[in-house]
Amino acid sequence: MEVNGAGYDLAVVGGGPAGSSAAITAARAGLAVALFEAGKFPRQKVCGEFVSAESLELLRELLRQHPQADKVLHEAPVIASTRLFLSGSLVSASVLPHALSIPRYVLDLLLWEAAQQSGAVACSRCEVLSIEGSGPFSVHTTQGHVRAKAVIVCAGRWSRFSHIPNRPPGSKWLGIKAHYREQDPPQSTDIYFFDHGYCGVQPVSGDVVNVCAMIRSDHASSLQEVFHLSSELARRSEGWKQVTPPVTTAPLIYRTPEPVRENLLMAGDAAAFIDPFAGDGISLALRSGRIAAICLVPFVAGAEPLQDAVVRYQCRYERDFAPLIAAAARLRRMLNLPDPARRAAFQLLRIPGIMPYLIRKTRVA
Repeated sequence: MEVNGAGYDLAVVGGGPAGSSAAITAARAGLAVALFEAGKFPRQKVCGEFVSAESLELLRELLRQHPQADKVLHEAPVIASTRLFLSGSLVSASVLPHALSIPRYVLDLLLWEAAQQSGAVACSRCEVLSIEGSGPFSVHTTQGHVRAKAVIVCAGRWSRFSHIPNRPPGSKWLGIKAHYREQDPPQSTDIYFFDHGYCGVQPVSGDVVNVCAMIRSDHASSLQEVFHLSSELARRSEGWKQVTPPVTTAPLIYRTPEPVRENLLMAGDAAAFIDPFAGDGISLALRSGRIAAICLVPFVAGAEPLQDAVVRYQCRYERDFAPLIAAAARLRRMLNLPDPARRAAFQLLRIPGIMPYLIRKTRVA
């Protein structure tokens, strides 16, 4: 791509679900878009790979020009229920409407290609090193620089453009993921809770499951160690055969949502990290990227100053997304209580209507 002084209406930093969603939305609205990704596709990511029903319509719309989209969505495992395991206790609930399970290895590539098909100029293996100005901006990359009227940052929770809080003392939290072969896996999202962590298991194809854990590093540093922290998970995993190498991310630190930094719009994990067990990270990324792009269209058309677009996006984010992140954080604190209190809280989930209510509270409407 042209990265030597070229000018664009919008530069998007990061090519994951949030960045591709923003690029597709803006390009279809007529904006000249440059999309930058430091890595390459396809790639594995630490993720539960759960796409909630609330975002399936948006995902289909974003992928409508991609020739492989219908096949991927049709063949994706349907997730009709969720099951929670804790020390011999089981709580289950229906997932209505049903969700889908799509590997990030597939999903991110589809969205990246859809951004290109929509007219965005996309550049992988092109890291953004700095962003200068407050509008217009000069975006400096490993392959040159471009000028942009506006910038959306979707580069994840640890990019140089996000506010990174001081790491708390003590052991760090880490995420670990790999795919395993399992005969006839249940069509559900199963979450196994144990001291200082949990592990989610979900089918991603006919006989392959995604296994993704969040664990404190002084309790486990590999999935094999994680499996033995839950007796139910230990029994289930006995016959598994590993299909993909494990991928990890660390440290996992929660922070206050930051949808705007100066005049940069932040989307996806760059704005906030929602608890993985909530299962709405992909949905939040797709929707926040889309809304960020929509908020910038009047500015690029000359109908308003950039600051108005920035304020409107911040208000939309605080209204639509911040409450979900806060609700998930309250659930996390409940599930991290000392064991007797956690068991008592877990039993409350058996009350009819409680599980569906909590699921709704962590879903994008």
